Amino acid sequence: MNTFNNINEVWEYLDKIPKFQDKGASASSFELGHITKFCKSIGDPQNSFPSIHVAGTNGKGTTCHLLEAVYRKAGYRTGLFTSPHLFRYHERFRINGEEVQDELTLKFFQSYSKELEEVPLTYFEISTALAFWIFAKVEVDIAIIETGLGGRLDSTNIIHSELSIITSIGLDHQDILGATEAEIAKEKAGIIKSEKPVILGNISGEIEHVIDRIAENQNAKVFKVRELIPEFYKGLFSLKNESLSVQTQLAEEVNKWNFAAVYKTVKVLGDKFPVVENDLLGVFEKFKGVPARFEKLDKNKKWYFSGAHNAQALTSTLKTIDGLGEEEAILIFSIMKDKLATEIFEIIKKRRSKFFHELHTERGATLEDIEQSISVKSIDENNFKSILKEFETSLVIFTGSFYFYSTVKRWVSNC
Repeated sequence: MNTFNNINEVWEYLDKIPKFQDKGASASSFELGHITKFCKSIGDPQNSFPSIHVAGTNGKGTTCHLLEAVYRKAGYRTGLFTSPHLFRYHERFRINGEEVQDELTLKFFQSYSKELEEVPLTYFEISTALAFWIFAKVEVDIAIIETGLGGRLDSTNIIHSELSIITSIGLDHQDILGATEAEIAKEKAGIIKSEKPVILGNISGEIEHVIDRIAENQNAKVFKVRELIPEFYKGLFSLKNESLSVQTQLAEEVNKWNFAAVYKTVKVLGDKFPVVENDLLGVFEKFKGVPARFEKLDKNKKWYFSGAHNAQALTSTLKTIDGLGEEEAILIFSIMKDKLATEIFEIIKKRRSKFFHELHTERGATLEDIEQSISVKSIDENNFKSILKEFETSLVIFTGSFYFYSTVKRWVSNC
């Protein structure tokens, strides 16, 4: 049995567990039996705090961070659980906006080493249980919980949330969630709880009907942010049906759905968790975004990183980047094998100048994988300095996998 004498032994233990970023679906668990059993053995911490549950193909990370910032500004003690982390494991767990301390994580592993041995958990299941335990331990007033993958069978779906949000539905993880948007919507709508409200973001048509039916079966009231008529122009966010407008610091038009979903959530939960509108709008105005989501990498260069690993997100990213300059942006991307889809190749091949970086993980797409469909130039550890020097004054978008982010940050700091 592991004794976990110090935090380094925790990191060593976690490093040995297969991770989705490397192994894909084989490192995941799509059933709730193990996480339910483990959490029961440690006192069901997920039942100790109110929560908001957020699922969606795109937008859920930004929506979660925005919600946490709003409730923190309003004076609530907040918990935030998101994934994946970009640099440090503790990025996944935040209390009042701050990453948790090593001591708290160490305490969890020391306290439950026996239970961890008895119940086989995946890397994400351990992270989920740890988040629940932390939020219960520090007695948060409200926790914002982001799903990992899907919703219905996602490890986070043992919470009894006050409200659910589904930000968007697009084609992603079809090998796991289903071949069509309707099948994917069904999985994500699995987070809707009985008699608890659900907020729908950028969702319409057949997909909306699929979710409506599931909500109806749960007797859950549905609120659709489309009805607010959200608009976004050069960072100015407005809700036509609410006579509301605020200048934000974000660039992508798609954020109108994230802002609108947060606005509607705060209004719907207003009786239980009151928020003064000035606090809400103040957060909208000052929110600088989330790292790796259309992030400007250098104040003196027109270089940006935007994690966009599916067609819906990539289309939004390229539309925004093209609006920032007169010239077409240089595209530098990296992607996982299981994200390669015809729609992705169709978008990328239209770009005149495109470079591909091969991530050396089991899941990472290879240059050979890419060149079977489109022609690209390679960028790697040997040539990145010379290539980026050539583009010093150019508009550049680094995109694709979030796992490319740490590499890009290192490159940029060395240029």
